[in-house]
Amino acid sequence: MPLILILGIILFSLSSLYFLIKPKPGLNSPFLVSITTLVSYILMLEGKFLIGNGDTGLYWTRWLFYGVSCPLLIYEISKQLGLKTKETFANIFLTALVMITGVLSSITVGNFKLAFFAISCVVFGKVLYSVFTSKSDQLARIVPYMLFGWSVFPIVFILSFEGYGLIENPLAAGIYLALDLFTKIIFYIHYSAKSKTEEK
Repeated sequence: MPLILILGIILFSLSSLYFLIKPKPGLNSPFLVSITTLVSYILMLEGKFLIGNGDTGLYWTRWLFYGVSCPLLIYEISKQLGLKTKETFANIFLTALVMITGVLSSITVGNFKLAFFAISCVVFGKVLYSVFTSKSDQLARIVPYMLFGWSVFPIVFILSFEGYGLIENPLAAGIYLALDLFTKIIFYIHYSAKSKTEEK
């Protein structure tokens, strides 16, 4: 488990530096997302807020930091899709709410855990609907990140010890790291490369 978290620290240290050196016009959300995720991995490795032990404990702070990074991501996605300002801010708020209910679901038990998870899924479904019903020509490029990235997080959550403990923490952490890499680093690099191609 520590090795996976250390790998996450290395990857997001490098991506933070990369996005800092190569800023994008306007809000540098790639850097903000990477540096936020870096802090999250450092905190999980330190283990101060871990409930239980590293193998079966609850890394609930992951969702707390997702509550910062994911609204930034959905802001970028909404902007790329050309969504109206009202819908963009609704998506930002709803994404933050998804992560807050994720925190609550991870630290509660029984029906409360299930209730918070259900609320999170319903709200997340609203965000996905907003994205998938966009008429933008950018949608085809964004869909893979939503289907094979964002949509996998709740599945891992419910299978891990944050949910019902059907998979061990090292496996869950490895999947989370792969998803973080896909949705937060590869996504931004892909978008940056695509933007430069279109400018030419």
